[in-house]
Amino acid sequence: MELGVFLIPVLIVLSGAIALVGNAVGRNIGRQRLTLFGLRPRYTAQLITVLTGMLITITTLMVVLLVSREARVALFRLNEVLRETARLEQEIKRQQDRLKQLALGDIAYLNNQEVVREVIDGRQPAAVVRERVEALVDRAEDLARANGIGTDGNGQTIILTPPRVTWDVITSLVDQRDVETVLRLVTNQNTLRGEPLEVFVQLFDNALVFRSGGVLASATVDGRQSRADIEQALLRLADQAAQRARGKVLPAPGSIVTSPPSTIVDIDEHRRATARILQARGHVLVRVVAPRDVFTVGPLLISYRFR
Repeated sequence: MELGVFLIPVLIVLSGAIALVGNAVGRNIGRQRLTLFGLRPRYTAQLITVLTGMLITITTLMVVLLVSREARVALFRLNEVLRETARLEQEIKRQQDRLKQLALGDIAYLNNQEVVREVIDGRQPAAVVRERVEALVDRAEDLARANGIGTDGNGQTIILTPPRVTWDVITSLVDQRDVETVLRLVTNQNTLRGEPLEVFVQLFDNALVFRSGGVLASATVDGRQSRADIEQALLRLADQAAQRARGKVLPAPGSIVTSPPSTIVDIDEHRRATARILQARGHVLVRVVAPRDVFTVGPLLISYRFR
């Protein structure tokens, strides 16, 4: 139930009661010809009437302010509320304009898109680590400007989030890890051309994911199929290997961070594998292997082996 449905009748009854009492007091003073502050009885009765009206107003205000937070805000903080309302309206308009621009496709970077990455050995001297981090930031700014990114009011192209995180903190974290570390800058929202680029940092070990010669996928391929079918079968095997590496090997630089890993299949080897299966004219067990060690930073290079 709305507060006014209860409050308005109460105020009406209360005001009427105060007016009735004030009138009775005034009449009584008038009949008895009493005086206040040395005034004549007539003026004393008028004073009582004025005081009664004031008491009605004061009582009404007290009741309203006591039970209604909105009334307290409207009475004592109205200008502040109006300023905040105007600010919010401007922000809404700005966001609406931004959404229109996003809908038009004038986007420099997508949300969760990698800006730049670097592998930094935390076992190096702290000064070297700092130089590598600073070089990465410079490279990120150059790439961002080349893609149409602008600056904020402080002239910054790359804005590191959350606000409490600084490049000094990132440098210290890399130095403390004492291993080969992948340092990656990732966008935290869709960013229009002309806007500054907000990024967050990801840090993780550049770990060994697959050893050289490790089998990533395998299947039997029928050499009696057409060349196109065999090529598709080999590509499906390569895709299975990529899916196995997903979340372990990074996607191609500049990709959305949730994309599949960067997988490389030598086209000449792919053709040789297709020709060998065709020549077999029967079922061939094909294995997809890593011809060299594969680390987190990638890429995932694959080869075919036969039995």
